[in-house]
Amino acid sequence: MSYTDYHFGDRLMDLRVQEERYQAETRRLQREARRAHPGLLSLQSCWLLCQLGRLFVSLGVRLLHAGLPHPRAAGEHMLVE
Repeated sequence: MSYTDYHFGDRLMDLRVQEERYQAETRRLQREARRAHPGLLSLQSCWLLCQLGRLFVSLGVRLLHAGLPHPRAAGEHMLVE
C-alpha cells in the first residue's frame, strides 16, 4: 500500500466516523424533541373532535332551515345591487 492510499483510507475512515456521529446526534435530538413536545391531540381525540364538529355544522344547518322560510317559498326575491 502506498503512502497516498494509506492517507486516503485513513481520511475515508474519519469521514465515515464523522458521518455516523452526526447521524447519531441527529437521532438523539429527534428523540428529545418528540419527548419535549408531544403532539397536542392523539389520533382518536382528533377524530372525535372532527365528528363533533361535523355534527354541530349539521345541526346548525338544520336550525337555519327550520327557523327561516326559504326566500322563494315566501315570495321574496333577492335584491341584486
